[in-house]
Amino acid sequence: MKKISTKHKSKTIRLAKIKRVEQATLGTFQEEIPSIYFSDKSEKEFRQYTANVLYMYRDLFKFPPKMFANANLIDFGAGTGENTISLARWGAKCTLVEMNDQALAIAKKVFKRYSNGGTHKFIKSSIFDYDSSVKYDIVHCRGVLSHTADNRGAFKKIAKFLKPGGFLIFGDPNKAGGFQNMLQRFAVYHYAKSPDDMVDVCEKLFKEDIDRSQVAIKRTRRAIIFDRWVIQSQDDPSVAETLKWLKENNLKLYSSYPPFLMPVIGDSVHHKLKFDVAEIPGMPALAETVWLLQKDGDLENVKALGGGYLKYSKELSDLTSYVANFNSKSQLNADKFNNLADAVDMSFEEVSVLEPLQTRLSEFIKEAKQFVYLVKNSDLHEVKAYIDSCKHLFKGACGVRHVDFIAYKTK
Repeated sequence: MKKISTKHKSKTIRLAKIKRVEQATLGTFQEEIPSIYFSDKSEKEFRQYTANVLYMYRDLFKFPPKMFANANLIDFGAGTGENTISLARWGAKCTLVEMNDQALAIAKKVFKRYSNGGTHKFIKSSIFDYDSSVKYDIVHCRGVLSHTADNRGAFKKIAKFLKPGGFLIFGDPNKAGGFQNMLQRFAVYHYAKSPDDMVDVCEKLFKEDIDRSQVAIKRTRRAIIFDRWVIQSQDDPSVAETLKWLKENNLKLYSSYPPFLMPVIGDSVHHKLKFDVAEIPGMPALAETVWLLQKDGDLENVKALGGGYLKYSKELSDLTSYVANFNSKSQLNADKFNNLADAVDMSFEEVSVLEPLQTRLSEFIKEAKQFVYLVKNSDLHEVKAYIDSCKHLFKGACGVRHVDFIAYKTK
C-alpha cells in the first residue's frame, strides 16, 4: 500500500477546512445577505451611497475615478455588486466573482439598472475554486478574506491575477481595530447557542452599537448582527501581517486608509536608499492602538492632544520665519535668534502626543479585563449594567474595524 506523505495529508486537511468554512459562511450569508445597501431602496439612497464611494476612493484612498477608466477589473467576493457598480460607472470592465448565487442575482440587477453599459461578467465561484489565465489591471477585494479559513492563502490567490504594474485594492477588518468586536463575540457565544439566540443577546448587550451601524449604512438589524457576530470565521489580519503578504506577492504599498505611519517620514524623492515601510517592524502599533480605542472619531483624538501643540506651532513658525528668504541683504540678530530657538525648545516639552493615549489605553484595558470576568461569572443583566457604566468599552465606534490598502505589482 502506498504511504501518504505528511505534506499531502496536511494539504488534504487544509482543503477540507477551507471547504467547511466556505459552506458555513455561505449558509450564514444566504440567510442574511450582508451587502444590501441601496438595491432595495430608492434612487436617492443610490446617489447618497455612490457619493460616499467617490469620497472614499478619491479623498481617502488617493485612487480617483480616472484610475478605473478602461481598466480590466476583477472583484473577489463582490456580493450584491453595490460596491463594484461605482467602479463600473467610472469606466472599469468588471468581472464579479461571488459564491452566493442569491447575492450574484442582485448584482446582475444592480448592473442592469445602474451601469453605463459595457461588458461585465458575473461568475459564481469561491476565491479558492476560481481559476483563469486572465490577468487584470485592478484586483479588488474588500471585507472578504477574513471570512475564509486561510486568509494568507486567499490573498496569494487573488494577487496572482494582477498584471505587473497593476493595482490591488484590498480591505479587511483589522486585528486591533476589531478587538472590541471580538470581545463582543466572546460574550455572544458564551450566552447564545443558536443564531436566533445570538440576535437576542446582541440586541440586549449591544443595541447602541447596532443603532450606530444602522445610521452609518441602512441595513436591517439582523443583517448587521449576522455580518458581525453570527458569522463564524472572522480572522482579521494586523497591519504587519498585511504588509508581509504584500511583500510575499511582490506588491508595494501605494496608500492606505486609515493611514498608519507616524508623521516622521520626509526623505527627498532623490534619496538613494528608498524607505519601505514594510521593512520597519512595529511601526503600525501606535495607529492600531488608536483604532483599538476609537469611540467618537478622529476629532476626539485630535482634541485629546491638548492645546500644547498650538503654542509650539506659533514658536516654530516664529523661528523659521525669522530666517526665511535669507539673502545678502538680510541681518540676523544672534540674541533674537537664540530667544526664538529657546522658545521652540521649551514649548515642545508641552506637546504630549502619547500621554492622552496612554491614559485612555490604561482605562480601556481595565474595563476589558472586568468585562471578561463578568461574562464568565455573571448573567446578562449584570454584564449589560457594566457595559452601560463603562467610559470606553463598546462606546461609539467600538474601534476602527475596517482598514484598506492599495498596492501595486512590481514589474
